[in-house]
Amino acid sequence: MSVLRGRWKAVVATGSVIAAGFVFVAWAKMDTVQLTYRIDDLVDEEERLAEEQRRLRAQLATLRTPAALEALAPKLGLVEPGEGQIVVVPDDPAPVAQAEETEGEEEEAPRAAEPHPADEEPAQ
Repeated sequence: MSVLRGRWKAVVATGSVIAAGFVFVAWAKMDTVQLTYRIDDLVDEEERLAEEQRRLRAQLATLRTPAALEALAPKLGLVEPGEGQIVVVPDDPAPVAQAEETEGEEEEAPRAAEPHPADEEPAQ
């Protein structure tokens, strides 16, 4: 009887381990399916957001057109500039600043420009 009891315990232990393995595999499979659904939902949301971004960029480009800005200006209280209100700023204000500094001074003889080190030929 004790041999039978020992075998019975081994069968129950083996069955328990196999049942636990099945439960683990089922849990892992269920978790994988849930993660797959979540990934699909996130991919759909990414596509939706990318489409919305494209739509908003197109809308922004339309709103930045001169015609749209002219139509929007009166609603914002903007008016056309009056006489003398337009000031043109050059791309490089340095020559203008130098010209203003030399206006009051007597004209000097032009100096020869000093060569820039990068303009010199490399020594061989």
